[in-house]
Amino acid sequence: MGRFRADEADRYGGQGGAGYFSLKNNKDVAQVRFMYDSIDDVEGCAVHQVEIDGKKRWINCLRSYNEPLDSCPFCAKKRFQQAKLFIPLYNIDEDKVQVWERGKKFFGKISSLCARYPHLVSHVFEIERNGNKGETTTTYEIYEVNKDDTTLEDLPELPQIIGSVVLDKSADDMEFYLENGYFPPEGDDDDMPVRRRSSRQDEDAPVEEDRRATRRTPASGGRRDRF
Repeated sequence: MGRFRADEADRYGGQGGAGYFSLKNNKDVAQVRFMYDSIDDVEGCAVHQVEIDGKKRWINCLRSYNEPLDSCPFCAKKRFQQAKLFIPLYNIDEDKVQVWERGKKFFGKISSLCARYPHLVSHVFEIERNGNKGETTTTYEIYEVNKDDTTLEDLPELPQIIGSVVLDKSADDMEFYLENGYFPPEGDDDDMPVRRRSSRQDEDAPVEEDRRATRRTPASGGRRDRF
């Protein structure tokens, strides 16, 4: 039976995640559908790269291009943002949804494809790698193979980029990482120190170091956090 209750919804269909698409060797090819209907569906992400448990991960930058650097703790510390495209693909050869990580220059390529092939998802493309493994000059050719009536609704759910491929962290989380080299465990807010703005009126006020801790000896001054 295909019916389910509201509390069972997360057990059905896609889970919002997806693996990465890659062609590892020179002249490797794959047939795919870009999971876009038009250029209006294409969005880039401003991100920072961090290391978590020995692996490189992307986190969402908190600053728009026209905002000051201190709008994002990572930007304020000169950990410069990068502009990336995380393109959702339906890999026909592997029968799965994947994400293709590209730089912002790929906007021109995907824009041209959307203009040339209306309702982009209804076109099957073959992507070919030109470049050996590890080469920084690797390029990709994209050829249309055929067209049909496929829509986005005919494919699995679109992957959730922010929150899975790109980690979504708060300013507090970023400040914690910059101080400790790792992010606080999810759901452990009660164990995290409470930060507060300092002012002259607060100089003689007690500082609450932990939500679970009792009031301690008054502290002078305090850290000024940037929010």
